[in-house]
Amino acid sequence: MYKKTELESYASFSNILKILKSDKNFNQFCTQHRVAKGTSLTIDDNRKICYLLESGYLQQRFIGEDGVSNYFINFPGEFVTLPIIEEHIPYETNFSFLSDAVWWEIDFEYLRGVLRTEDPKNFIILQFAVESRYRLYTLATMRKMDAEKRVIFTLLRLARFGMRVKEDQRELPLFTSYAVIADMSDTSKSYTTAVLAKLRKQDILVSQNAPWIIKKMGVLRDILGTDIEEKPPF
Repeated sequence: MYKKTELESYASFSNILKILKSDKNFNQFCTQHRVAKGTSLTIDDNRKICYLLESGYLQQRFIGEDGVSNYFINFPGEFVTLPIIEEHIPYETNFSFLSDAVWWEIDFEYLRGVLRTEDPKNFIILQFAVESRYRLYTLATMRKMDAEKRVIFTLLRLARFGMRVKEDQRELPLFTSYAVIADMSDTSKSYTTAVLAKLRKQDILVSQNAPWIIKKMGVLRDILGTDIEEKPPF
């Protein structure tokens, strides 16, 4: 069993880059790239590289075997893709950049060799697995909800990337929009707009200008009977 802080510290962006740069072949197998907001990119299972996000936010979309679209957001400092098992690389994933971003493209085999030497306890892969577990929990939880609750649940998901204003208030990230919420909640934009208008009328949400603010986080949690900010209950 590991301490949460131990994994997070070792798998931090600064430490990952420090480990990679300590190898003499770093410049040959790791390249830094700037990506503009609005860029859309689709990758498949033929890729030989993984991605490490230095700054910015992007939205990942993949379609399950049941045909349902699944969305989640990557935040600065984490691996966007990091296949743990070589044969289990997702067939196809779409990235949509929600802001200007910088990421690193890293060769699979190079990364595998460096981690085998520098991270024998697999802390970096374990931390990626922990984040993946959390995301699967949120997606599974949302699939059990009706459309209105999915919109509210999405607001709480976005609040993870925002800033605490007061005890019960969160400032949502600047990329928050009706379109982003509609995508992530798998609802139409018109329905999403109607639900958010209802929350504004109840003085729960302020969304006339950026940044949007959730004024009553507790009320949203009570509606859902869950708190997406907490650890999964398993």
